[in-house]
Amino acid sequence: MRSLRSLITAALVLATLPSLAFAQRGREFDNSWFWGLKAGGFSFADSTGANRTAASVGVDWLITRTHAGLYVAGSESFLHLGTRLPVDPTSGDTTIRAAHLRNLRRLDAAVVGFPGDHLRWHPYVGAGFVLSQIANATPVGPFARQDQVSFDSATVVQTRTGFSPLFLGGLQYRFKPASVFGQLELSPAQKNFLLYNGRTFYYSFELGVRYNFGTSISDE
Repeated sequence: MRSLRSLITAALVLATLPSLAFAQRGREFDNSWFWGLKAGGFSFADSTGANRTAASVGVDWLITRTHAGLYVAGSESFLHLGTRLPVDPTSGDTTIRAAHLRNLRRLDAAVVGFPGDHLRWHPYVGAGFVLSQIANATPVGPFARQDQVSFDSATVVQTRTGFSPLFLGGLQYRFKPASVFGQLELSPAQKNFLLYNGRTFYYSFELGVRYNFGTSISDE
C-alpha cells in the first residue's frame, strides 16, 4: 500500500513538472503582443557632410508568431541644424539661402522573422518602410519678393517628408515580467528629402523594454 502511494505521488510530481517549468519561463514569446519603450540615437550628416548623432525616444509594437511577425514603431529624434534651399531658380536666381531644421519624426513598419527556436534569447531581422518628417523647417530671410517666400514655403512642404525602405536587426531577451531588447535600423537616404546632405544611409541604434500584454491569437 505504501509503495502504491509512493508511485502515485511520484506520478503526480512528474505530471506537474512541465507546468512548473512553464510558469518559471514566464509568458511565451510566440503568438504574443509586445508594447515597448525605446531610446537611442539617429545618425545622419549635417550640411557640411560631417557625421552627427541625435538622441531619440519612441514607442514600438511587436506582434509575434512562431517564425514571423509585424513590427510598428514611432519615434522622435531631437536635432537642430541648418541646411540650404534655393532662393528662386524659376526667376533665374541661382543663389541659395539658409534654413533651420528642428527634430525628426519617424513611423516604421516592417515584417520581421525570428530565426531558430530559443528559450529566452530571441534574435530577429526585418524589412519594411519608414516615413520620416522634419517637425519644423524655417527658411531664413531676407526675402526680396513675395514669390521667393512662396517658393521656399512650397519647397519645404514638398521635401520635409520622406519615404524609404527600412532594414532592421535586433535581439530580445525575455525576463518573466518583461523583455529587454537592442536593435539597429538602416534606411537609404532619399535625395528629395530635406535632411539629405550627401550621405547614402541613415542609421539608428536603440535599446528598450517590451512588455507582453497577452496572446495575439483569438480564442474563438
